[in-house]
Amino acid sequence: MSTNETSRLTRAEAKHKPHRSEDRFFAARHDAKAQCETLRATIRKSGIHTVMRDELLVAVDRAESMVKSLEPTQSHPGAEIRQISKEIGHLMLAEQWVAAADRVLGRLNGHGPANLRQQLLEAQEAVMWCVRAHEWNGQLTAAGTQLQEVVGEAEVHASRIA
Repeated sequence: MSTNETSRLTRAEAKHKPHRSEDRFFAARHDAKAQCETLRATIRKSGIHTVMRDELLVAVDRAESMVKSLEPTQSHPGAEIRQISKEIGHLMLAEQWVAAADRVLGRLNGHGPANLRQQLLEAQEAVMWCVRAHEWNGQLTAAGTQLQEVVGEAEVHASRIA
């Protein structure tokens, strides 16, 4: 065996740079906190109902507290912070489509098919249920997709009325 050959373990040790993983963790945590602040500002400016606004703000506060509680000493904190960032992104989409549903309901102003308005309210409530139940990934995505489809259909009817 020559002196130039190294084992797999020594190569792995040479690649391991703990300060880099900490730097990535703190950068990801900072990005997640920034996402929370952006979402909080968007929700406050939004024209959605007060109750829904308050529920979304509570969800953002909960996400932010989850982000703040993570420490680099925990096992795989980077993966957890990335998961929380994805969930914050799902909350952003939920706010966007809930606000769009409110705008369309305002434009319909009691006109249009009653079953469409009912579907819109039900889809909006399904999204808000997911927010309240802390189901911010799979179920929220499915409910948001359903709300998006109903909002698109309602937009067509609202454009005919206006």
